[in-house]
Amino acid sequence: MRACVFCEIIAGRKAASVVHADDSVVAILDHKPATVGHVLVIPRVHMAGLADADDAVGTAIWRAARRVSAALRASGLRCDGVRLSLADGEAAGQDVFHLHLHVLPRYPGDGVVVAADGKKRSRDLLDQDAALIRAALPG
Repeated sequence: MRACVFCEIIAGRKAASVVHADDSVVAILDHKPATVGHVLVIPRVHMAGLADADDAVGTAIWRAARRVSAALRASGLRCDGVRLSLADGEAAGQDVFHLHLHVLPRYPGDGVVVAADGKKRSRDLLDQDAALIRAALPG
């Protein structure tokens, strides 16, 4: 099994440009940024996906993302808005299987494309979907 690149960074065995670190998370610049200032917020404890995170880890990730977002806007880097993105699983586009949240500075003409078909779904179908999800929520 290959070593997790994020675990290697957190352990100090791989280089990274750290913008924030605390007891729960590390935030680093993405080495292949979609835009300049693209940050990844990574929990210190290895976990593959979002369902593996408890509320404390989720809170720590969100807190760091909020702080980094504010810092991006104040940094002097081009940042007219911020997009948060978390890919959970291969089908969602996750390519490093250690939970991480992308904090992406956005501005008009930045070349980042987010696409969806946007097909409208009937209220009946939405209500059926909501019932399935509610029934599957953990206690």
